[in-house]
Amino acid sequence: MSRTTIEILYFVKLIAAVFLLTSCAKDNDDVFYSNYGTPLAHPLPFEYVLSEYDANREIYVDINSSTAVDAEKSALVLIDVWQNEFLDTLVINSINPLIRRFDVMGAKVIYAPSIEPHNENLTILDGSISFYEEEEMDDYLEVHDIQNLFYVGFDTFYCILDKQNGIYSMRTRNKDLNLYLIDQGVQSYTREMKNTAIELLKKNDVGIVNFPAFDQKMTYPQNTNFDIFAKTKDNIRPGNTFVTLFKNEEKNHELEKFERELVDLDINYAIVSDNRLYYKGRELSKPDYIRLLQNLDTSNHYYAGFHLNNEILWSNFGIRSLYIEARYNKVPLPWPYIVNDLAFMERSEAIDTEIEKATIINHGRIAHNIESRTLINDLKVADKSTGKSNK
Repeated sequence: MSRTTIEILYFVKLIAAVFLLTSCAKDNDDVFYSNYGTPLAHPLPFEYVLSEYDANREIYVDINSSTAVDAEKSALVLIDVWQNEFLDTLVINSINPLIRRFDVMGAKVIYAPSIEPHNENLTILDGSISFYEEEEMDDYLEVHDIQNLFYVGFDTFYCILDKQNGIYSMRTRNKDLNLYLIDQGVQSYTREMKNTAIELLKKNDVGIVNFPAFDQKMTYPQNTNFDIFAKTKDNIRPGNTFVTLFKNEEKNHELEKFERELVDLDINYAIVSDNRLYYKGRELSKPDYIRLLQNLDTSNHYYAGFHLNNEILWSNFGIRSLYIEARYNKVPLPWPYIVNDLAFMERSEAIDTEIEKATIINHGRIAHNIESRTLINDLKVADKSTGKSNK
């Protein structure tokens, strides 16, 4: 075979390999192939969005950035792509093409299912990787030197955040990983639940990736309840009470009054500031905090302060963190409540604050909500009748 013929065949193979990639990815990733179609270099370029706080305007604003990562040191993580009819379109039009794209570029594809079977339309790669337990996932990422995780699946507001190998748990276990959420590859029960989760992630260094080639019209099976008091409780449950107040440099007269009332009633409470928790002037670690709640035989745990759409959800001592301990680590913990009128919000350019708060209050994982007057008045009554039941 002549040298010219060999060069022509090589060129044809190169074009075929590039066509395979672009037909899956539908964009022009800069990938080079050997004469056998095997990738020699795997840059994965993309744009992403984070949120940064603008102190002058007192609001979070979106910051657009672009980067390229090594696909061989990256993984696409599929969280709970369940057998639900409303997920079919998402799976067929977005998740499956993303699976092909990441696979052909040399990235890992990790299936992280729980409870329900995979969607029947989901592409399952030969020799696929599937993890549910944290230890298996962490070992795999270390062995394969995975530095970048791209999340897709369902539900953005629930499972993708708080499953064992979801974003919050992964960030807690490994702060050096680069974490991203692919906008076109995730779904929620309601549009606002997805948007609220995205806002939370953007504020906590999780990039939101947009691949225009996979744009599609999302369908949502439920509607958000926008009545912020629709599920507000009108009385407290029996049992001992503990209150966690999230404070910062901001001053709020009503929150300060609430704290004084807790002191007067001799109610146990802690203060969280800058992700550090203090109880009666002593700093406690998260394990110490959990033991304290247990030792006090706490039945009802109330959260108030700054901010519901960040620290109260996303911190070592927040609702999401303790939910994970209770559900996955089987730690007995009290029932969480949000003090509705004293749970303050951070403003963001990309979402209406009232809609965001209603979404968290009415659709957040397990937490009930109550007004501060109801809580204080009922604690006073309980204190008079039993003397000890809420201390």
